[in-house]
Amino acid sequence: MSNQAQPVRAGDVYPPTAAGQDARRQRDEVLAREQQQQDDSLRVTETDQHDGRRVVTATAGGQVMAQFTVPAPGATDAVTIGEALQAAASDAPVGLADAAAVQAAETRATGLGRAVPGGVAAAAQKAAETNMRLGSGVGDAGEEMVRLRDVVGSATAVLPANKAVTREDARKVAAAAERNAAGGGGGSDVADAVVAAAQMNQGKWTR
Repeated sequence: MSNQAQPVRAGDVYPPTAAGQDARRQRDEVLAREQQQQDDSLRVTETDQHDGRRVVTATAGGQVMAQFTVPAPGATDAVTIGEALQAAASDAPVGLADAAAVQAAETRATGLGRAVPGGVAAAAQKAAETNMRLGSGVGDAGEEMVRLRDVVGSATAVLPANKAVTREDARKVAAAAERNAAGGGGGSDVADAVVAAAQMNQGKWTR
């Protein structure tokens, strides 16, 4: 039997060698590890919201590992609900429409869906009731009308949470004020201030 190399002919089939099998197995293992690393690697996505915040989400292997909110770049100068309330601070007496607007604003700022005990909304409601008594001549001797500055002058510090004013915030606050104005509560400087703040912020976010 000759040990000379035979010429390769078309159609010849050769059995896989052990070395070739090892190479393919190693290649498959490397590819599998790389795919696993890609699947499990930490991925961070950032989504800007219209309220001046950015939601940052970290995922790995398709699972959400963490999610938190930070101010969006360029939105740190947006007017907040607390600042809008403070802008309404004046010598005007607190009316029912003002109290309703403050409560709606506080609810939007905190996201709690209710007034905070001892908060700015509770103070506004008490002030409106006091002013109603005084207006009807039922108040105590020496008692004076409660002014907006007394209620919302420090709103930013009093609110347990705060956020940039959005058009939806303004719509909710204006609607609350209007419902009470229709019942004799008069207009609302608070609602006007929140609406103006939303318009300012919208101009900043769309520039």
